[in-house]
Amino acid sequence: MISKHPEDYSFLVDVNLPKKFSFFKCANFVHVVDINPRFTDEEIWDYALSEDKVILTKDADFYEKSISSETKPKVIFMQLGNLTIKELHHFFELNWGIIIEHLENASLIIVNIDNIKVVI
Repeated sequence: MISKHPEDYSFLVDVNLPKKFSFFKCANFVHVVDINPRFTDEEIWDYALSEDKVILTKDADFYEKSISSETKPKVIFMQLGNLTIKELHHFFELNWGIIIEHLENASLIIVNIDNIKVVI
């Protein structure tokens, strides 16, 4: 199996994360509303699977589906509460490298303000 580098991952940003967030303004991030703003959670899941994208979300439904499904895309479940855009950007600057280091071996990454839990 060929290992992926962090820049090789492509992320599908769920609607519950800010579209106008500068951190997501690079080629490996695509926001759900840019694909289809009417996508259901199931359609987001299927799209991520078919397009080899990592779901980046605050929606607990994806967490639950990830722990109960055999076939699944990688999911980064953000449990950060209501941060300002500035606080969110600061959090990403400090922690994004740590989060993506775990992607190759993780099926689910649960991100809290104080810790990062990896589910294999």
